[in-house]
Amino acid sequence: MSVLIPLTGFKTIDDTIESVVRQGCSECEILILRNDIKSLPQGTDVAEKNVSYLDSDYLLREIFIREKGKGNALNEGILRAKNNLVCVLDADCILKENALSQAVRHFENEAVVAVGGRLVVINENSSALERIQCCEYMKTFQTARRIFAKLNAQCLISGAFGVFRKSSLLEMGGYDTDTVGEDMELVLRLQDGGYHKSGNQIVYDPTAVCYTRVPHSLKRLLHQRDRWQRGLMDCLIKHQNMIANPRYGMLGLAAMSYQLVVELLGSVFWGVYACLLMWEKSSPFLSMAFVGYVMAQFGLTVISAHIDVDKNMRRLLKWLPKLILTTIEEMLLQILINVARSIGMITFYWRRLVW
Repeated sequence: MSVLIPLTGFKTIDDTIESVVRQGCSECEILILRNDIKSLPQGTDVAEKNVSYLDSDYLLREIFIREKGKGNALNEGILRAKNNLVCVLDADCILKENALSQAVRHFENEAVVAVGGRLVVINENSSALERIQCCEYMKTFQTARRIFAKLNAQCLISGAFGVFRKSSLLEMGGYDTDTVGEDMELVLRLQDGGYHKSGNQIVYDPTAVCYTRVPHSLKRLLHQRDRWQRGLMDCLIKHQNMIANPRYGMLGLAAMSYQLVVELLGSVFWGVYACLLMWEKSSPFLSMAFVGYVMAQFGLTVISAHIDVDKNMRRLLKWLPKLILTTIEEMLLQILINVARSIGMITFYWRRLVW
């Protein structure tokens, strides 16, 4: 196993490295990928050095790369990885015990080319903003990803944590460096290639858990959602042939259509609805539609939490007051998030690659 950790702006990644070592993998190498021009010898684009052997099974290597961007760093790491299985891990993430072994077991099936795990928020300060994001991640990974996994229609493995076959990555040409949505774009290319070859599979395993940090400030959160929206729009434009295309099965008919209608155009629908609600304040239909949406979101939150607590009703009932509060907070925050998403769509053509 080769673990690639792109490092941009983090002073220390000790916790991340320690979480990898705790996995107990044999013959594992950890590659720290730095976009650090100052550390490069003059006239070179890439430099590498062995930092240390953490123990007999773990080699820690640093790779310094002149080219900017996460995609460039990961592509260099893929080329220099010595093992056929490559794990991509963000520098601010911590793997749960046995996360790698849970993901790796799927590769016993030769048809599997990639495995995505479940992201769980490290809710350090328990602020309202973090609670809302925790709820969002829970709904995404405990319901949406599970449904698409059942349909064999995965169109995204989070860039924070995923495991891939190196041979498949090289065959696809690695990460696209001409987008800020490189994680989704890579998976769509793998899926596109798989449906034209031998039925390759991309798997989601909710037992492969990775803890991640979320933005602590509203400004950073809105900037993140702006970037995500531009990345999504870029991917859908590049792979528009897959949208609602029955040749791709449920991937085209369900997953890609969902990404277009709900994830991309959802912010537009929200904007139109908000304008109608303000214009027709006394409309019972619009008011009931909003109440229905809130109830649906609360129901989805409860279902996700029920799965998250291993269907333990006592724990779920203990969470219930906080879930109600978080749902209300989320509805209010959605107004700002949808504004940020709309800005991302409007400014896409001149800010496409702005990180």
